Amino acid sequence: MSADSFVDHLEIEGIKVNCGIIHTKDITFASKDPALSNHVLFQVKAFSCNYRDKRLILNTATSSSANRFNAIGSEFVGVILSVGSNVTDLKPGDRVIGNNCYPDSGVLGLPPGVPTNHASKEFRILHQAKLMKIPSIMPDHVAASFSIGGQTSYSMIRKLQIQPEQNILVTAAKSNTSLFVLHALQKYRHKMGIRVYALTSSGKLVDKIQSIGVDRVVQIRPNSEPWIDPETAKSILEETKGGFHGIIDPFFDLHIAKMLPVMKPEAKYITCGLYDQFTDLTGTQSPNIGLSPQHLLYTAMIYNLSIIGNCIGLTSDLAQAVEDYAQGNLPVVVDSVYKGRDVAPFFDRMYNSPDRFGKVVYSYEN
Repeated sequence: MSADSFVDHLEIEGIKVNCGIIHTKDITFASKDPALSNHVLFQVKAFSCNYRDKRLILNTATSSSANRFNAIGSEFVGVILSVGSNVTDLKPGDRVIGNNCYPDSGVLGLPPGVPTNHASKEFRILHQAKLMKIPSIMPDHVAASFSIGGQTSYSMIRKLQIQPEQNILVTAAKSNTSLFVLHALQKYRHKMGIRVYALTSSGKLVDKIQSIGVDRVVQIRPNSEPWIDPETAKSILEETKGGFHGIIDPFFDLHIAKMLPVMKPEAKYITCGLYDQFTDLTGTQSPNIGLSPQHLLYTAMIYNLSIIGNCIGLTSDLAQAVEDYAQGNLPVVVDSVYKGRDVAPFFDRMYNSPDRFGKVVYSYEN
């Protein structure tokens, strides 16, 4: 990669976003410093962004002065360069990804959740508890795409407490989280005989979603009524004998109103996020959830439904995801990898391409 700094630009949601590579002074790490005794210095080899990063990007673009820059990204893979005096489980040369453990980091006083919102910063210092070693079998482009999707999907599936022969519905099947979920559910299909259904508004991607191992992909028309062709809806309810035992939904503000009528009594609905994370910055209209809190809770009460919130997951969830990947049981969908000066194309592919399927990665390696 050239040592020259540069700035390019693109538009995201109609807002001009400047982007590029800025070279700064080298970071220093005193491994014998008591304040850094549990920390490590590592070099980021590749990183990726998620839906949550979109707001951070747009917030910087709309509120920061023109001569300021901000590193971005919430997932990464790095190689450890140096470790503090108390670090025993990691050593120079180990490859690591972020451990987003939530709601407890496992270390008193250490904040839980995503280790950094600045994963694109090439050299980083983090507490050892915020990192997880990965096996050599996991390549950089996969590792840079893995931690949040793996940890979140395994947490949600754990909380669903899936039973044999249940019907499970996954919404927004093209989203990165749902792609992780659909792949993670395959072992339950094979071992427990569950049936997996997926909703998507991306008609051109139905075959790709189907090929993951989905019993039925249902195309929806989110801006129309009804969402689903009535005959299709009828046949699904007949197949499932009245609905779903579990629903996994990454965007509750888009889907929850439509999910309640297709849940069986005592079913579980779990969500890990919302779509409306940036409309206040873009001036666009927020989606209408379509039901009142009273209706939601009344329906949950009458039918003994469980409405579950999920934020990321536990260290054990991420460890299980890594293990399953190493054993060939968790494929990771990577759309594309960008390098060098292709910073604007990287962000453009991530946030502006309707045919994107899987994670988009930027690599510092040539």
